Amino acid sequence: MNRIKRCFQLIMRIDITVGAILVISIVAIIVLEVIMRTIFNNSIIWVQEYIIMAFIWTVAFGASYAFMGQSHIAIDTFSKFMPDKIQKFMKIVISLVILAVLIYLAVNLPATIRIQNRSRTASLPIKIPRGIYYSVPLLISVWTMIPAQLYYLYFQVRAFLGLPIPEDYKLTIMTKTEEA
Repeated sequence: MNRIKRCFQLIMRIDITVGAILVISIVAIIVLEVIMRTIFNNSIIWVQEYIIMAFIWTVAFGASYAFMGQSHIAIDTFSKFMPDKIQKFMKIVISLVILAVLIYLAVNLPATIRIQNRSRTASLPIKIPRGIYYSVPLLISVWTMIPAQLYYLYFQVRAFLGLPIPEDYKLTIMTKTEEA
């Protein structure tokens, strides 16, 4: 199980690193565009399209990271009034619904990407198929979320059955001192 957890942690590091690089590039290009427009009175034509594409990719990597770290918002007001066994059962049912949606997306997104790839970006220096622009980031994040959901489902079933689960099963990026 430690190998699986380390694999997820590597994916989370990639997610956060690529997301940070994209955010930095967005800020740098916006600053460059402001300078070009105000000082040189000349806009860069591809800035808006690049910013949208980089933002979409950033959101996909951020969603994957947040999903693996279980840091998305959860509303549990209703379930808090249920007995412990029912709470655990409801977590399993919710996880199965989430897993079904992720699998549905993983199966159907390739067809959407093929349709979107019929057109290309308009103003970027390199003509990129729109599927890569819009839907590939979602597909990549879905591919990382499915195994993470199975990982958490495994521990939810163990908890429901009353089997022990390690306290450190949740996925987080380990610091250098924790790795040693």
